[in-house]
Amino acid sequence: MRYSRRMRLEARICLHLLAVVALLPAASARDRGADGEFSERQSIHFRLHQDVDIDSYSGVGGSRQFEVSVLEILENAYSNVGRKIGLRPRTRIEVWVYDPAVFGERFNGIFRFQAAGFFNGAIHVRGGSRVDAQLVRTLHHEYVHAAFEAKNPSFVVPAFANEGIAEWFENLAIGKQGLSLGERRVLETISARGELLPLGRLRSSGFADVAADDAGLAYLQSYATIEHLVRTRGERSLRTFVDEIFRSRNLARALERAFGVEEHELEAELRSALR
Repeated sequence: MRYSRRMRLEARICLHLLAVVALLPAASARDRGADGEFSERQSIHFRLHQDVDIDSYSGVGGSRQFEVSVLEILENAYSNVGRKIGLRPRTRIEVWVYDPAVFGERFNGIFRFQAAGFFNGAIHVRGGSRVDAQLVRTLHHEYVHAAFEAKNPSFVVPAFANEGIAEWFENLAIGKQGLSLGERRVLETISARGELLPLGRLRSSGFADVAADDAGLAYLQSYATIEHLVRTRGERSLRTFVDEIFRSRNLARALERAFGVEEHELEAELRSALR
């Protein structure tokens, strides 16, 4: 019985990964995970598959508690995103949590920078043997992308909004509001040199094609822009922005109707705020 279950699970994993990342090299025996078998557990809105390196099943540090905690975090993300911007996917979302070494072997080569997680039809994240702040942030971040796709799979939200809002929610998840002192200093320095990225460059479908040297800035600047808009216009305006961008599929119109600002004005505002 256990052997047939393992075969079914491995077949599902292989088919899923082929659909998600068609260009990945053939999997080796080590690619199957920490022990080669994903455990599955589900909640109201999520189905979790995990294969992190946890030896025991029960107890405080066991895999069962890990799975319960991850699903609680995801359900909190569902609640927060629904309450603040009105997105509540109706279908159960698939979530895959990998052993860190396996995640690195499988996925790091498809990005120009190291990724802690990504969404492409399902949430995929680098896990660990316990729930920490990084895992909480990553789960919230990738859930926002999942909620956007569930809203309209045929429309890709412009990257600065997509990533900026995801970063905004991941920071809220750990109680962080606004730029840290270090983040602000980085942006102030870059702004003073006139090297902030123009919003036009941050409009693409994602940052996967951004050079490694610019990827960190792209994410940070996107977060700073969304954080600035929410702080100066209020959280309700963010919900209006999300509604409008899906309705009109026009970034300029959504910015104007939700925040009363045009792109060049927003760029000027951000530079002024960083002086």
